[in-house]
Amino acid sequence: MNNSVRNFGDALYEVLLPDVVFADFAEDTKNLYYPIGSVIANSHMKSALKQGYKPVFINCGWRGEILDPGLVKQSDFLGCRGPFTQKELARHGVEVEVTGDPAYKVPDFVEKGPPNALALLVHHIADSANYNKNAIHELKVDDVISPVIETKDDIVDLITKISGARFVLAGSMHAAIVAHAYGVPFAPFRGQRDYIDCIPKWHDWMAGERIGRPEFCRDVVEGRQWYRSISS
Repeated sequence: MNNSVRNFGDALYEVLLPDVVFADFAEDTKNLYYPIGSVIANSHMKSALKQGYKPVFINCGWRGEILDPGLVKQSDFLGCRGPFTQKELARHGVEVEVTGDPAYKVPDFVEKGPPNALALLVHHIADSANYNKNAIHELKVDDVISPVIETKDDIVDLITKISGARFVLAGSMHAAIVAHAYGVPFAPFRGQRDYIDCIPKWHDWMAGERIGRPEFCRDVVEGRQWYRSISS
C-alpha cells in the first residue's frame, strides 16, 4: 500500500481490494489495472500503453470526452460505472455491463461511523478556494474536510466521518458516493470559485443509480432542497 499523498476517491481501492489481489495487480508485468475512478480517458490509455502495459479498467467511469478507437481496441473493460460510459464504449464495439461504482461496496469493509451530527463539506482535491472559518459560516457547514489522504487509516477515518455525518456537501464525487452508500443525505457542491470537476461523470454515476440529475449547490440550504427533490 502506498503512503504518498493522494486523492480519497482514487485511493479507495486500498479498502476494497484484498491484499492478495492488490499484490497480484502490482506484480502483473503485462497489464495496468484501474480498479476505481473516472479514468476511462485517452490520457490514461496512452500513458499505460506508453509504459508497455495493457490498460484494464474495472468498473470505472468515463469523463465525457470522445475516446480514441485505436486506444480502446488496445484496452480491456470489465464492467463500467454508468450508462453514459456504456454508451461511449458501445460506439467502439465494446459491450460492458453497468456494474455501478466500486465505492458502493465500502460498507462491506468499513463499519458505519457513529453519528457525529455534522454537516460536512468535502471539496474536490483541485478546488483551490480558501475554505476558512468565514467560508464555513457562508456555506452553513460545520466542518470542511480535504480529500487529500496519505495512509489507509486516513481513508478509513474519512469514510467514518462521512458515514456518521448528518449531511455531506460534496465537491469530491466519491465523498458523495460514499455518503449515498451509507444512506447519508448529500448534495453535489459548486465551489466558491464555481469549480466543478467533470460534470459528465456526475451525470453518468447518478443515471446509473437512478438518483436524478445533479444540481451543483452553493451551500447546505440549497443542498438539502436538492436532496429532498430527489428523495420525494
